[in-house]
Amino acid sequence: MPRRPTEADVLHLWEGGLDSTPAARALLIASTAAASHGGQDIADQPWSAVNSSLLELRCEMFGDALPCTTDCPACGDSLDVTVAAEELRPAATRARAGEEAGAVPATDTWTTGGFTITYRALTGRDVRAVDPTAPGARRTLLRRCLLSVSPPVDDLPDDVLDALAPRLAELDPGADTVLTLDCPQCAHRWEAALDIADHVWTDVSGYARRILHDVHALARAYGWSEAEVLAVTPARRRFYLEVSSG
Repeated sequence: MPRRPTEADVLHLWEGGLDSTPAARALLIASTAAASHGGQDIADQPWSAVNSSLLELRCEMFGDALPCTTDCPACGDSLDVTVAAEELRPAATRARAGEEAGAVPATDTWTTGGFTITYRALTGRDVRAVDPTAPGARRTLLRRCLLSVSPPVDDLPDDVLDALAPRLAELDPGADTVLTLDCPQCAHRWEAALDIADHVWTDVSGYARRILHDVHALARAYGWSEAEVLAVTPARRRFYLEVSSG
């Protein structure tokens, strides 16, 4: 039976993710979600499994409607979009089914430019290990996915690595979440990436700060410790907050 994360879990996630990289934060939150469902360590599973666990936690804690804001690349108009989790669930469902079976990254073999390359899907550990701001980060990620190259070479040419990138997306389609959007002002249609990890971190961070605000207010009003505040149900806590500020 899945265990819904407690407020103490949320505070732990928030504190652990404050000084972490986005990839490390994503793995921290996804690992918490996977553990609540009895799953295994998610770091060595494909990135689609990370997204699946993040979406699962997001729906359990904050609902299945994801509000997003973006700008139209054609006219610059700001667009508010609410994405239903169901729109993201086909890829997430496939990832969850594989995770329950103890998923390992899918592999494939491809011949191009005189090389026969066996490669695998990106994992959480791969993404966490590479600084996205470092020079050549994209190709460093691609090299981590190489299992074998024939004939052997010290390094594949850049054009071969670049050609490999779209094949990784095909190998693990749930790793990237792309939405098709239409601008109501100019009718421009485009594709925009949705970073589930960033979205969930924003939710977790906002929730943690609200909890800590409650702790601060009730500690001042009644002298309670953090543990004592968290032991009070949210409904009763709201009452105490109202009467203490009246």
